[in-house]
Amino acid sequence: MTYLRCTIGRWNIDLSSDEGQETFRLVNDEGLRVFRSQPGFIRYRLMVADPTTTIAVAEWESEELGKPGAQRYREWLRSSGIAEKLSLETYDGPIVVAS
Repeated sequence: MTYLRCTIGRWNIDLSSDEGQETFRLVNDEGLRVFRSQPGFIRYRLMVADPTTTIAVAEWESEELGKPGAQRYREWLRSSGIAEKLSLETYDGPIVVAS
């Protein structure tokens, strides 16, 4: 059974601004590399819900691989400076229905 993490990001910047777009570029270029280098990583999706809110979904082969992989990504968020622009609220658990 695969493992899913859903994170709501509350940003202190306008995501449609140049700063917001540059942040998305960093996540797309560098952040995805961090995810892809982790064992058990399957996929990541990020959507903008409103000008200061995102919803991210990361799927992993198992919780045992997903938790440390997600921790490494959060370490990257801190080292890149992105973490100071947002607060995160995460829900996680096994996937019980998938298509």
